[in-house]
Amino acid sequence: MVFENKHFSYLHGLVQNRTTVRAMAQIDRLTEQGAANTTLIKWGLSAAQPSGFNVTWYCTRMAIQKVPRGSGIELIYMGPDGHMGYGTASGDSESPIWPAGDGPDVHGVLRDLRTIGEGVYAVGMGRQVYRRNLAGAWERKDAGVLQDRELMEVVGFNAIHGIDEAELYAVGYAGEVWRCDAGRWEQLDSPTDVILNAVHVLPDSRVVVAGKSGFLMIGSRSAWEVVETGLDAQIWDIQYFNDGIYLATSDALYRLDANHVPQQVDMRLAGPVTCGQLDAGDGILLSTGRKHQCWSDDGSTWHDLA
Repeated sequence: MVFENKHFSYLHGLVQNRTTVRAMAQIDRLTEQGAANTTLIKWGLSAAQPSGFNVTWYCTRMAIQKVPRGSGIELIYMGPDGHMGYGTASGDSESPIWPAGDGPDVHGVLRDLRTIGEGVYAVGMGRQVYRRNLAGAWERKDAGVLQDRELMEVVGFNAIHGIDEAELYAVGYAGEVWRCDAGRWEQLDSPTDVILNAVHVLPDSRVVVAGKSGFLMIGSRSAWEVVETGLDAQIWDIQYFNDGIYLATSDALYRLDANHVPQQVDMRLAGPVTCGQLDAGDGILLSTGRKHQCWSDDGSTWHDLA
């Protein structure tokens, strides 16, 4: 694939390992024409050109799951309507996440896809929660949290996170924060009713939640500290990396200082850098914006991929 990054708009980024990152993007010309399209890109951090392939449907999130009984991996990519794609060294396949009549076609679009422990979790509107096990089968994990299909309130999850599968947090509309302890969901008291976009569980088990109009809070199921960020923009993502907490808006990356005040990160790259989505793994922090993918191995020195 001949790659010209100025013709792409990025949707999601993922760290595969210390030498390889991935991107999900759309070709601007096709998008302007109303054509559904997604390009899945694989960057070797030391390579001159990435590789990639195109799919003829709209994807928004991706995750990686280890292949059982082997050393390979499976790339999972998700459309908001619950159409799923799977890529391995032996080939690609597609299928819906759940049969029609009780899945995203009824409850609404899916918002987040994330590997947690051995499972891959998808969450979305109506507080849908799905888990893909190592055998490759999706199962429902939203008992006690899924909205009754007859109700009309706008509720749903925008993000899910956990250090492992024993304790999960999910956040979304109307300031809702839910905790899943060993498979049992409970709604936690929340000090806000704004839309929440991101949640991240820190290594010390504190939870960071962010959303609309610069809203940020840090705490746990029993108490939250609301942080005055001074930001008006949506905080779209949160990532812990190299002993620091990073936040992303559409046009800037921030790191919280010792007093939890966001300090903008100067990437020292040419021109304004778009941001918005973060991922970290194997000593690499990846920032993905509409027109840029940038990575760092220390949070200070940044390299522009796109």
